[in-house]
Amino acid sequence: MPILPSSIEQNSQAAMEFLNHLLSSDTSSPLLFTQENFWIFFGAVLFVFSLVYKRISARNSLLFFASLFFYYKAGGAFSLLLLFVIISNFFLAKASARATNKKHRMLILLFSLCINLGLLIYFKYTPFFISLLKAAFGIDLNLSDVFISGITTTGSPINFTDFIVPIGISFFIFQVVSYSIEVYRRRIEPVRNFIDFAFYVSFFPNLISGPLVKPQEFLPQVRMPFHLSREDFGFAVFLILTGLIKKIMIADYLSVNFIGRVFENPHLFSGFENLIAIYGYALQIYFDFSGYTDIAIGLALLLGFRLPPNFNAPYRARNINEFWKRWHMSLTTWFRDYLFLPHVYWISGKLKKKRYMFVKTERWIYFSGIIVTFLLCGLWHGAAINFVIWGGIHGITLIIHKFLYPKVRLSIKHNSFRFFLSGFCTFHFVVFTWIIFRVTNLDSFLIMMHKIIFNLHLELIPEIFVSYWKILLVMLSGFTMVWFPENLKMRIRNFFILSPEPVKVLVILIIVIFVYQFKVSGIQPFIYFQF
Repeated sequence: MPILPSSIEQNSQAAMEFLNHLLSSDTSSPLLFTQENFWIFFGAVLFVFSLVYKRISARNSLLFFASLFFYYKAGGAFSLLLLFVIISNFFLAKASARATNKKHRMLILLFSLCINLGLLIYFKYTPFFISLLKAAFGIDLNLSDVFISGITTTGSPINFTDFIVPIGISFFIFQVVSYSIEVYRRRIEPVRNFIDFAFYVSFFPNLISGPLVKPQEFLPQVRMPFHLSREDFGFAVFLILTGLIKKIMIADYLSVNFIGRVFENPHLFSGFENLIAIYGYALQIYFDFSGYTDIAIGLALLLGFRLPPNFNAPYRARNINEFWKRWHMSLTTWFRDYLFLPHVYWISGKLKKKRYMFVKTERWIYFSGIIVTFLLCGLWHGAAINFVIWGGIHGITLIIHKFLYPKVRLSIKHNSFRFFLSGFCTFHFVVFTWIIFRVTNLDSFLIMMHKIIFNLHLELIPEIFVSYWKILLVMLSGFTMVWFPENLKMRIRNFFILSPEPVKVLVILIIVIFVYQFKVSGIQPFIYFQF
């Protein structure tokens, strides 16, 4: 049967529409791990990967271009910014390695830091600094992103809507900063092959939200032959499944159906509903971010690369110091290595006396290092005063813990009671600070606190339980996962890893079908995409 010209035209038009959709970018619809289009993309990458994985150069080239395409679909023109960061740091690091004079190396490092941190500050903090200028001096600016259309000073009110922050900029900038510093310190050799370095910076599983990978941890893997054992495969799939459960079934469901509504309008809800939302947000932010990390580590492992763990049951921490050793461990380590310790070493050389104002110098050094680190940690999370306050509270609490906790611990005799009390207090302190982290303005924080303290309305509890039983059931499931015994977690994981392939396939199908029953309408980005 002959093909009609109209059919050819329709097929051609459909092909052009598909190609246009494939090559277009949409910052409002990135390739999220929870979206079907991402798994089509990853399936295509895996297929080509299976053809070239034995040739290291071809494998790295494939993963670099796939990562660049992944970022283009989310960031559009900002993929040029990512390329600029890669190219500039590649050549500056090589120049640093060639420099025999330490002063020359220092100048190259400073130039590199100015480029990297300058880009980060411009794109992420310009609206914040302009708002401070307006508040302090009454200067009105019509602000827009110069990457798009430039800055004008017309005297009209500030317009933040045109200022776009490149997705994931904090993570890939921090990664190249650590690389430049390690090359300057002569701890690593600069990467000689451009594609290898570009692949390290842009690797798509951890490009947008981490975990941050030290160059010493990842670069040696870049030239290693592919290796994936049966146990590695099972572990990778297990991580991806648990990540999807955390993100879709708990974080997204709670956010869309309850938490977002309460935090946006706390005055419309009772104190008890506000309290539920606060506990719910503690679950949401943990399962959202740890879910992303689980999926990222699993995806990288399927491609033969090992990313570091980023969470270690942080809500089980018995003090605030332990919490920060368990929460977002790659970022905590980054701030320790590249901000806290350099600050401590620098200020140690400035303070010559043994005491200042009757306080030992070593304590002043620790105080300043912690406060500076956590204020900047708060600012890293967002250009808003609530993030700075959140970071400052954690910094002050760490200082108090450093010098008072040993005395308090000695005063409590029973270990079991001490562990329960310290864990209970730590968890609720963290939950309280999440309120400041989450609210869009400090007025909302005051309203929530007033509602909880003065308008709890305990008589509404039966009605609330009836109205929100699904929300409460999901929260109960979430907290069960948080405090589920570690030995049972290990048994479940090992059972899946060691089970025959048909059993794995059956479990995967059941979990995927079940998880996507909870999938909410619309795209729900991962929380840390905004940072």
